[in-house]
Amino acid sequence: MPRPPKPLPESLLLAPFTRAEALNCGVEPHRLQSPDIVTLGKGLYAHVELTMTWPARHAEPGHRLPPLALAALCRRYPGTVASYATAAHATRLPVPRILQAEQRVHLTWRAGAHQARRKDIVSHRHSLSPSDVTTHLGIPVTTPARTWVDLSGDPRLTDIDLVVLADAIIKRPWRKGRRVESLDTLDGLAAAIQRAGRVKGVRRARLCLERARVGADSPQETRTRLALVDAGLPEPDLQVRADPADPYSPAADLGYRDLKLAIQYDGEHHRTREQQAVDADRDRAFQERGWTVIRLTWLDQKHGFTRLIREVRNRFAAVLRA
Repeated sequence: MPRPPKPLPESLLLAPFTRAEALNCGVEPHRLQSPDIVTLGKGLYAHVELTMTWPARHAEPGHRLPPLALAALCRRYPGTVASYATAAHATRLPVPRILQAEQRVHLTWRAGAHQARRKDIVSHRHSLSPSDVTTHLGIPVTTPARTWVDLSGDPRLTDIDLVVLADAIIKRPWRKGRRVESLDTLDGLAAAIQRAGRVKGVRRARLCLERARVGADSPQETRTRLALVDAGLPEPDLQVRADPADPYSPAADLGYRDLKLAIQYDGEHHRTREQQAVDADRDRAFQERGWTVIRLTWLDQKHGFTRLIREVRNRFAAVLRA
C-alpha cells in the first residue's frame, strides 16, 4: 500500500506557490506531482483545497486562469501586477467582450523589474505609484482608476466605452437596499491621469473624463445619456425623483424635469415579477404627477435610441411652439 504524501508546510497550504518556494521549504521535487497539488501553470502550484474558480456571476476570462493562478503568476515575477484587460476582468469592470475574451494575461512591470518574454503574457512597463495598486481576490492588480487610464490607450475601446467605464467606477451601487461607496471618484480618476504621466491614451482619458457623470447605474444608462447629447439635445438629469422633496420617492434612470419626461432603461433584472411590481409603482408615481414615462430595452440600444431621440426632440419643439 503506497504511503500517503508527506504534509506540506503550512505556508504552502494558504496561497499559491512556485517551485522554488516549495524547494526552499524542503519539499522534494517528486512531491509536486502528488494528487493533492494542482499545477496552475509552468512552475506554479497550489494545494487542491484552495478555491480555484471565479466567484458566482464572474464570467470566465479568455485566458482561462483562475484567481489563484493569476496570483501565483504575479508571485513568479516579482514586482508585477495584473493590469489592462486582465485587471478589468478581475475587478468586474464593464469592458467590451473583446477585452473579456483576451487570451493573453496583461502584466505591468514596475520600473527596474525584469520583464518576461512569453507568448501568453503581454508585458507593460510603467512607474506605478502605491496609489495605483491594490489586491483583489488575492491578485495584485492596478486600481480601477489606473486600469481605466491604461485602457484609454487601447484602440479597441471607443470613447463611449471609456465613458461607460468611468461612470461605472464613480457610481455608488446598491447593496442590500442602500447606496455604498464608489470604486473611485471623479477627482480620483483625474489624479490617476496625473500620476500616469505620458502613458499612451492619457489625452483621450482627459476628454472622456469630462463626459463622465455620477449617477448612471448601468452601462445602458450611460449610453442612453450620451446618445441624447450626441444628437444635439440637452443633457438629461440622472436619478430623477418623482418628488424631489422626498428622498424616498421613486426615481427614474434619466429625465427632463422641465418636460416632465422620465426615462427608464429596463435591463435583464427588470424581467423578474418582483422588479416588475417595483417598476409599476415607480411609473405610477410619475404618471400621477403628469409625467410621461419612456421605457427602453436592448432593442432601443440596437437601433441607436432613435425612438427616444425623436420623442425628446418633439417634446422640446412643442415647448418652443407653446
